[in-house]
This record gives sequence, structure tokens and C-alpha cells, in this order.
Amino acid sequence: MFIAQTTEQQKLLRWLEDQFQPDEIRSVETVAKNAVRIVDRNYDSSMVVCRQDGTIRLVRPDAEAC
Repeated sequence: MFIAQTTEQQKLLRWLEDQFQPDEIRSVETVAKNAVRIVDRNYDSSMVVCRQDGTIRLVRPDAEAC
């Protein structure tokens, strides 16, 4: 997938491994120390964010417009 460089990214990596099968994600791109952009096998992208309280949130592009 990707190499985690921060504690938050390590949490994101573990969460992604728990939530998705290896063939479901095409790419993972670091956006910030606590966020990554994922592209799935259908080429749909989403952001995955690790909040300060340690919770992980998956944000889909259509949710950002609201």
C-alpha cells in the first residue's frame, strides 16, 4: 500500500487493512500527516482521516459538497 510516516498514518494503514481486501484499493496517496486519499478498483476516490481523538473517518467526495 503505502509507507506510514506518522503515528496517524500508521493508524490509517491498520484501519485500511482491516476494512478492505488487498485487491479493493488501487492506490493510497498521502494528503496530510493524518489523511490519505484512496482510489478503489472502480477508480472512485475517497479521503480517510484520522481525527485528533483517534477515530477514523471515511469521507466520500459527494459528502464533501454538503
